[in-house]
Amino acid sequence: MAPQRINAQAAPDVRADPGSSANSSSAVVPDPAGTDDSLDWLFPVTKLNRSLPSWFRIGGQYRGRLEGPMGIGFTSTNDLYFLDRLRVKLGIKPKEWLLFYGEVQDARISFNHHLPNANPYQDKWTLWQAYSQVGSSETGWVDVLAGREVLRFGDERVIGPSEWLNVGRTFIVARVDLHHPGYEVSVLASSVVPGDNNDLHNALRGNNLYGVYGSFQNIVPKADFEPYVLWRVAPASSELSETLNRGRLDEVTIGLHWKGDLPAALDYDSEFDGQTGSIGASSIAAWAGYASVGKTFRKVAATPRAFLEGNYASGTKNPNGRNWNTFDELCPSNHDKLGFADQVGRRNLVQFRGGVEEEPTKKWKLKQQFESYWLATSNDNFYSLPMCRLAPGWAGTAIAPLLARLQLSLRVLRI
Repeated sequence: MAPQRINAQAAPDVRADPGSSANSSSAVVPDPAGTDDSLDWLFPVTKLNRSLPSWFRIGGQYRGRLEGPMGIGFTSTNDLYFLDRLRVKLGIKPKEWLLFYGEVQDARISFNHHLPNANPYQDKWTLWQAYSQVGSSETGWVDVLAGREVLRFGDERVIGPSEWLNVGRTFIVARVDLHHPGYEVSVLASSVVPGDNNDLHNALRGNNLYGVYGSFQNIVPKADFEPYVLWRVAPASSELSETLNRGRLDEVTIGLHWKGDLPAALDYDSEFDGQTGSIGASSIAAWAGYASVGKTFRKVAATPRAFLEGNYASGTKNPNGRNWNTFDELCPSNHDKLGFADQVGRRNLVQFRGGVEEEPTKKWKLKQQFESYWLATSNDNFYSLPMCRLAPGWAGTAIAPLLARLQLSLRVLRI
């Protein structure tokens, strides 16, 4: 695992998959000479872009998948449906230091019987991204960006677009990025775009996230060292489950993401967060931690990598007290961080995972893993996936004294 920069996405390539882990790239860079034409019949937009001026590019993405959840809402209800998502993109770059970028999204669910035609499954023809950028994220020392944008930081455990969901997540943001070989620092003010029933999805007034996120490659050898400070404020609102009946939220998260390589083909990854502040009359004192270690066997067929991981996120031990200890996971991309099934949120949780992943060919990856979950405290709830707001607990009440769920999964990826 070589260290790589996967910080905030800026100026994405209009031809690229926005769900990829690739870092920022220019939206309107001309195609390099010698590009393979063998798939032009399948992607005619590539040929079209070659006939357009170099400062103008169009692109798109289509994704579809079948899902069949069982035991919906911890009942005997099952469903089978098709999810599809279309994104159409446009980039205009009249100067090397000036970019205008726009993207619309159409996400739909079909053949469903029990799940609603609503977020996170369906959101028809909405403005997904629209921003202008002054300065280049690839050259120079600074660039400034404002508008509606997808944000990605680190491993996306605190801020990410949640691309596996059919609708996903985007932000209204103003951001300044300082960058130089070996480091990048982003200073931002943002507000998550809610999933509602209008085309523009205007942000909820007062529900804001401010922050400074740094990424340094030279502090620790063969490692990414990423400290950050995030400040979240939110009004007491019926649209925000975490502030409903509790009061205004004023919360500071201080965190560190640190991952890298060790001798003997070992690798490690860790992230720790502490939270303080207030929610209504209650004081916030919460924390979360993640750590993993892996070993790659490069001389063995399929180059298997064995790994062990642990997650902890605090919960509130006394719901009637004046201290709020339930960790706020903010706006993460949780897919495959707490299981493939995407049913678990990073709040009031203890999780352990072990497994093996292999690459039998350059285009295929296999992964087998075993997971276990417990409540950090039985006085708090079991929480589902976040929608960049604290999700309500299961059935709105604290569940049994102990939750233990085991999951054995097999995943096959073509990459």
